[in-house]
Amino acid sequence: MPIRGLIFDFNGVLVDDESLHLWAFQQALKQMDLTLNETEYYEKYVVYDDRNFFQNLLRDRGYSSSAEDIRSLTMIKSSYYFKALGKKIPVIQPSINFLMALPPNLPVAIASGAARKEIEFVFGRLNLTQRLAGIVASEDVSNGKPNPETFLKALNCLKDRQSGLKAGQVCVIEDSAPSIPSIHSLAMRCIALTTVQPAEILSEADLVLDTLEGWTLQKLEDHFKSNLVKD
Repeated sequence: MPIRGLIFDFNGVLVDDESLHLWAFQQALKQMDLTLNETEYYEKYVVYDDRNFFQNLLRDRGYSSSAEDIRSLTMIKSSYYFKALGKKIPVIQPSINFLMALPPNLPVAIASGAARKEIEFVFGRLNLTQRLAGIVASEDVSNGKPNPETFLKALNCLKDRQSGLKAGQVCVIEDSAPSIPSIHSLAMRCIALTTVQPAEILSEADLVLDTLEGWTLQKLEDHFKSNLVKD
């Protein structure tokens, strides 16, 4: 089946900013005299949006928190993130090149746990905002990743743009293993990049790549067609 739509995760797929998020989280947690190391972040919390990050981490540390506590922490974290981002966007260039080379009539959406203002800031700086059929950010869902809601809303953005689109014609490009079952539960295929997690952890994906360097839409379609014939 041809690929008629693509959904991209944001952090770790289009921008290499997970280290910036970690630093910003660490700075926000200092307000509560809490620490977070790199190993713990990538093993337990990297999949979460800001709100769920603080909710889960504070619960794990035995703290109770109000909605106002979480809002305050996410605002502090966001200010540090933009400070760390600075003037140079840490794009993952092969992914950006792949995105820019896609046929203009192929709908593309973003499904991310990042805040909308972060996504829009980066795409605005890259002059790519008009390329998107839609953005589904952390504040657009009740249940953040790895819950399927983010991916379902992104799929609906594509369907609004492409008449008759079926889930099986859509590929999601992700970097987080916990999201892969959610993508498959919606009958979409998953391409996983090893930006953050190693290939063995991402093995449930339909295709695992270190980078999108050298890949085109046609090459992806040929790969999936070849595997379908073998199966």
